[in-house]
Amino acid sequence: MNYDEKKEKLLEQLSKATGINFQISDSELSDEETINKLKEMVVRFNVLDSKSSFYRAFLIKELSYSDAAGYIHRFHINEDMPRMLFYLESQGDYSKEVVSLLKSLLPDSQDALVQIDSKHIALIVHFETIPTEEEIIQTANEYLDMLESEAFISFKVAYDLPVHRFTDLPKAYKDTVLAMHIGNIFKGTDHIYSYSTLGLGRLLYNIPADEVETYLNNHINIDLLAGLDAETLNLLEAFFDNDLSLAETSRKMFIHRNTLIYRLDKFADLTGYDVRKFSDAITVKLSLMLYNYIRATK
Repeated sequence: MNYDEKKEKLLEQLSKATGINFQISDSELSDEETINKLKEMVVRFNVLDSKSSFYRAFLIKELSYSDAAGYIHRFHINEDMPRMLFYLESQGDYSKEVVSLLKSLLPDSQDALVQIDSKHIALIVHFETIPTEEEIIQTANEYLDMLESEAFISFKVAYDLPVHRFTDLPKAYKDTVLAMHIGNIFKGTDHIYSYSTLGLGRLLYNIPADEVETYLNNHINIDLLAGLDAETLNLLEAFFDNDLSLAETSRKMFIHRNTLIYRLDKFADLTGYDVRKFSDAITVKLSLMLYNYIRATK
C-alpha cells in the first residue's frame, strides 16, 4: 500500500471516529511522519467501546502497547496468563449465529472473540496452565465440530504456540494469519493448521515464483501437473501421507492393492517418476506443493 492509499484509509478512519472530514495540505511533515501522526490521531479519537474492538485494534497494530495500557486496565485484562490465539476462516460469509455459538464456548471474562471481517474470526482463549499440543488440537476440533453440526458451516482454524506475554499477541495474530494462508496452499484438504508444523510449506512459500517455475520445468512440467485429475492427486497425497505404504494406502483409500499399483505405474509412465522410490517420491511431493503455490499466486 503506497503513501496516498495509507493516507486516504487513515483519513477515512478519522472521519468515522470524529464525524469530521479532514484534508491535508501544505504539510511540513515527511510522508512517514504524516502517516504516523494520522495513526496517532485515529487512536486518540477512535473510541474503543468494547473489549472486542480493543483487541481488534491491538492485533492489527492500529493500537500500540503504550496506548493500550488504559484499555487493559479498563477491561480488567490479566496480562500474566497463557493464551492461545485461534484464527478461524469460513468458506462463505458467516452469520450472527456463528458468533453466538462461539461466544457460548468462551464463558470466561479473560477470553475474547474478535470479528476481523465477514469470513475471519480471531479467538483469544486463556488457559490456567500452558496447554499441550493435544489440548490445543482438541479445543480447535471442538470449535469446528460445533460450527459444522449446529451452524451448518465449514470453518478452518490456524494457531501458533501459546502466548506467554500479552505484548506478543500481535505477532501471534500475524503468524496465525500466515499459517492459514500457507496451509490453504500446501495442505488445502486439512482443516487445522499449526504455524510451527508448517516448516516445509513456510520454506517453499518464500521461494521466488520464477525459481519455482524453473524447478518444475526441470522436473515435472507445469502443464503436465495441470492435467492431472483429482483422483490421481488424491491417490498421490494418500500414498505420501501413509509413508509410501502400498498396504496402508489401499486400505485407507478402499481400493485393491493391484489397482493402486496399476495407477502408480500409470503415473510413472506419464512423468518418469516412480513414487515407490524414495528419491522420486520427494521430487513429486515437492513438485506438487510448488505447483499449488504457483497456482495460488496467479
